[in-house]
Amino acid sequence: MTETAITRNNLLDSLRRMAPGFQINRDLKEDSLGYPIVNDLARYICDQAGLDEFDKVRNGLEFLEVGLKLGDSYKHDLVHESLETLFSCERINVIKSQFGPFKSAPQPGRER
Repeated sequence: MTETAITRNNLLDSLRRMAPGFQINRDLKEDSLGYPIVNDLARYICDQAGLDEFDKVRNGLEFLEVGLKLGDSYKHDLVHESLETLFSCERINVIKSQFGPFKSAPQPGRER
């Protein structure tokens, strides 16, 4: 996969491309509401882990990782917000056991 920077302008297209199984809420998409969309992605990752759909979990996590590595400050803020949602997931230990610790991501509640 070729990694390209994720910005406010290409957020939805990048998300559709990198996590094709994730359905973006129409109302949020029409208003380009990044924070609720990416929090929905975190909940989607959690739900898919509960269904043992680890390819879909991987796609969502890769989107977040690319956002941390290549995103602008807007995308970094989105990822930090979504990580708070993801770390509150009751299946976070299943996700960590499949994909390892989130080494590149700061733990929610710590300084960025």
